[in-house]
Amino acid sequence: MFIKLYGTRGSIAVSNKATQKYGGNTTCLYVESRAGDAVVIDAGTGIRQVGDYLLKSKIKKISLIFTHYHWDHIQGIPMFIPIFLKKSVLNIYGHKKEASAKKALSYQMTKPYWPVTMADLPSKIVYKSLKKKFKIGSLKIETIINNHPNYTLGIKLTEGKNSVAFLTDNELFAEQTHTPYRKFVNFVKKTKLLIHDAQYTNNVYKSKKGYGHSTYTQVMKLVQDAKIKNIVFTHHDPSSSDISINTILKKMRRKYPKYNIKAAAEGMTFTFK
Repeated sequence: MFIKLYGTRGSIAVSNKATQKYGGNTTCLYVESRAGDAVVIDAGTGIRQVGDYLLKSKIKKISLIFTHYHWDHIQGIPMFIPIFLKKSVLNIYGHKKEASAKKALSYQMTKPYWPVTMADLPSKIVYKSLKKKFKIGSLKIETIINNHPNYTLGIKLTEGKNSVAFLTDNELFAEQTHTPYRKFVNFVKKTKLLIHDAQYTNNVYKSKKGYGHSTYTQVMKLVQDAKIKNIVFTHHDPSSSDISINTILKKMRRKYPKYNIKAAAEGMTFTFK
């Protein structure tokens, strides 16, 4: 299983000198199985570069999974090259709790907001309901309901003995929960890698409770309780600079020296054999 981060920012894309190291594109994760199954999770602005890679690699069959339909997770679709190619086959997975993936994507690709509608696209698109457990090729995929405004799912991918969990937009200790903390512990327990939302510092979180995002220290508690060694903080706040993220990383690494702690950066890759 090969994983590459293409979008690591939350809420809105940013572009300035202070965010060059960790990137400014909104959420997008690319996964490729050993057999070559191509899976994209979320279509933030980072998906534009995924499209370039897929085109160059001549990959025509693509599975696209949506954790939820907030703007920062769907806004890259109009710039995703494969949807404009007749030979592309896209299986789009999304929940139907508040709106289906088809309806959510059609909303944003509607005139006058965008000149091309979903109905105009030449690619073959098949919409599929996102289930609790399903498979894409050799990848076993499981979902859990995150604590976030509007229905949102966390994802776990397993291939062979290797599991990776991706929980973007999740407030671990929300006052009004969809899922209690212990269920998150069990869901991610002993995964080889956890990529988790850590948008806020403890101080910022005091005024952001209920927004659906976690703090660095909350995520580290999950890491400890779930016995995970490798953690990547993601969904960086638009106001978080490279310097501020570096400062938090240094603090976390000093406090938790036994763990491999990283901050999500565009272009970061992981390979599990």
